[in-house]
Amino acid sequence: MMTRRLGRLCGLSAGLSVGLAIGLAAGSAMADPQTDEANRQRQMASMRQEAARADQASADRSLAQQQTAANAARQGPNSGMATGSGSPSSGAPTWAGGSSAATGGPHSVVDSYTFTFRKQETTAQMLARLTAAADGGDGGAAYNLARIYYTGFEGVPRDDAAARRLFGQAARTGHAQSQANYGFFLKEGIGGPAAPQDARRWLKAASDAGNSFGQMQYAFSLWSEDPEAASPLVIAAADAGEMGAQALVGSLYVMGYTVAQDDVLAVKYLKAAAEQGEPGSKGLLAGLYLTGRGGGSEAEGYRLLKEGADGGDADSMRNYGLMLVQGKGYPKDPAAGAAIVRKAAVAGDAKSQKLLGDLYNEGLGVPEQEEDTIYWWNRAAEAGDAEAIEAMIDVRTGGYVIGRAPLDGVGETARPTGRGT
Repeated sequence: MMTRRLGRLCGLSAGLSVGLAIGLAAGSAMADPQTDEANRQRQMASMRQEAARADQASADRSLAQQQTAANAARQGPNSGMATGSGSPSSGAPTWAGGSSAATGGPHSVVDSYTFTFRKQETTAQMLARLTAAADGGDGGAAYNLARIYYTGFEGVPRDDAAARRLFGQAARTGHAQSQANYGFFLKEGIGGPAAPQDARRWLKAASDAGNSFGQMQYAFSLWSEDPEAASPLVIAAADAGEMGAQALVGSLYVMGYTVAQDDVLAVKYLKAAAEQGEPGSKGLLAGLYLTGRGGGSEAEGYRLLKEGADGGDADSMRNYGLMLVQGKGYPKDPAAGAAIVRKAAVAGDAKSQKLLGDLYNEGLGVPEQEEDTIYWWNRAAEAGDAEAIEAMIDVRTGGYVIGRAPLDGVGETARPTGRGT
């Protein structure tokens, strides 16, 4: 076996704290944390809130009109209450382009009692109404119709191509949120091919209009070539509550990149993103707390690191898995820790691939196997991981065979071993 000769490269104990504080920050800063699914869910939540507010407003108007009609009926026919002035339909909430004013509705006065009937618009009727309005040039209707197809609201099948077309239609009317969404679709290749230059043009228009989602996405599109110009935009978006922007700004303050290093501000933005469920921010906040920065306790750091790992953040998974292997901060469980590292490695995280190779080299939580060690180190090296590149130089110098299939497979589960427990 190659354990003794190559095991020295693993560094499983040395530098763990440094890896938490710096490695996590770098990963968070360079990634666009705003995902398609997160955007869908945010818009779905917004639509539900808007529909709930519209329904509540309609119900409040209905109740007020019932009370007025009942009072009028008790006072007699000359009270001034006009027959037929009932409640509006609840089927056209303001989020879907309906009128916010009371337009009247059916009711029946029998003796001194008033009955108000609320007519609910069906999904098919809503789609037909919005489609007709959008076809007539109504940008707001096109926007709402796009959101419905994008999120699958009210059980409507998701249709990204239709959403993209409708967001574009609304964007051309000057609708800033649609410009932001259309630019995002074009940037990410949602509902059609990616179009980076057109995406940037629409995102800039939304950003110039003060739309926070547009500011964030425009900043992300600029980041690799001009981070100094992108920073003020992403900070503005973070201050407006954009989760992805908060995650990035928090990591910038951790590292002091494009801004002065400031742990207080780092914690402020990372907490804001973490409270919205962003797993990378939880992991980076944990890294601060576990290295004595940011004012948080170790217990809070360990809790947040596990939450970040459970949320699928690769950096959190790698560090949480390693801590389980070592029994640091959590009950020692090498097999469970190796399985978590493997998930991040299979998903393509180069640092996790390097670490998984280390675990195979040492036989910690997985079998001690040369083929698997070299396989994962080589994958990490091909992805550009500096430590893995150094390890592979040593592998080649030692004359070990490269390119063999791993004995333990490349799936998400591996055979546990009793070694290292």
